Amino acid sequence: MVILALETATRAGSVALAIDGTCVSTGGDATRPHGHRLPADVLGWLAAYGRDIRDVDLFAVASGPGSFTGLRVGLATVQGLALATGRPAIGVPTLEALAETNLVGPNDRPAVLVACLDGQRGEVFSAAWRVGNADVTIDRCDVLLEPAASRPSDLAAAIAAEAGSRAVTIVGDGGLRYADVFARVVPQAQIVAAPLPLADTTARLAARRAGQAAAPHALRPIYLRPPDASAPKARAAGDHTIRRLGSRDDLGAVEALQRQTFANPWSADSIRWELQHTDVARLYVMEDAGGTVVAYCACWMVFDELHINSLAVDASRRRRGLARRLLTHVLAEAADAGASAATLEVRTSNEAARRLYEGLGFVVEGVRRDYYQDPREDAIILWKRALQGHRGERRGPP
Repeated sequence: MVILALETATRAGSVALAIDGTCVSTGGDATRPHGHRLPADVLGWLAAYGRDIRDVDLFAVASGPGSFTGLRVGLATVQGLALATGRPAIGVPTLEALAETNLVGPNDRPAVLVACLDGQRGEVFSAAWRVGNADVTIDRCDVLLEPAASRPSDLAAAIAAEAGSRAVTIVGDGGLRYADVFARVVPQAQIVAAPLPLADTTARLAARRAGQAAAPHALRPIYLRPPDASAPKARAAGDHTIRRLGSRDDLGAVEALQRQTFANPWSADSIRWELQHTDVARLYVMEDAGGTVVAYCACWMVFDELHINSLAVDASRRRRGLARRLLTHVLAEAADAGASAATLEVRTSNEAARRLYEGLGFVVEGVRRDYYQDPREDAIILWKRALQGHRGERRGPP
């Protein structure tokens, strides 16, 4: 059996190819977003071993938790490849794949094994198992702590309560990032990096669970952190107010601005889905004194990067500095939340938008050919690499 496994839950990601029980794997390039690398990296990996997607019997993907954007790209890639070939697909929980890396090969077997991913925002994604005899896989271990998103100190206390004086291994970048917290509360814990790429153990677990594979549309991501359900208090911006919306708010005004501004607008239901099913989506609106929505900004917080997806101002209110005020507010909140950089794309012909972004310190760093459709046009990629100057800044210039 030939299994292709993909993991995009982490920033670097990884890919693996298992052929009749022999697995080869490699980590990805953490400097490039998953969306820029896939599916080309996967196809290149197959070609390096003299294979193409028609040779794959089963597609596997680490299904979460992890970066929302990464998970979405990974699942979409696997779904597309599986649909193109008519092959089944299977999702493997990321934390199980992470724990399995410590059970492959001659590693010492702890009494308690904790998988711990850095969840950003001062949290970790984790789960814990009781490990039995030396010849063991994660499937045979008893769950001690169910998968959850929590503060490192809370996880450390939970591990201490479950483990007592027994040997503990914490595997993953979350354990390494908060090693001082775990060392204080669970002093006997060994904290290690994953010894294998997560795609490697995703492939191994997929091989053992091949009977659970299904049609690609059945793949579902695992999110442990609920979406932001409540918006912060509205903040004044001159004679306007800026506030962050949640999925329960009326999004009709945002949809109307989308239709007015873009050739291929999102519906209110699509925007609501983003807010309900992600822990990275942010939606801001600017309202005038009468409560009318005159502008909005939709974006994602991905690790320490702010990705601005769309920004629009009502046609009758343009050229009044509203977009600059709104974007300044959005950048400030992102900086306060830990973002260190921001990025976006804009049509080559949109000179007004380019002046706005460049006036706020964004710099052109690349071009995506034929990125936009209807009409077809290149996209200019802009980055602002230093957001910390916006910390605490809630208003644009008057």
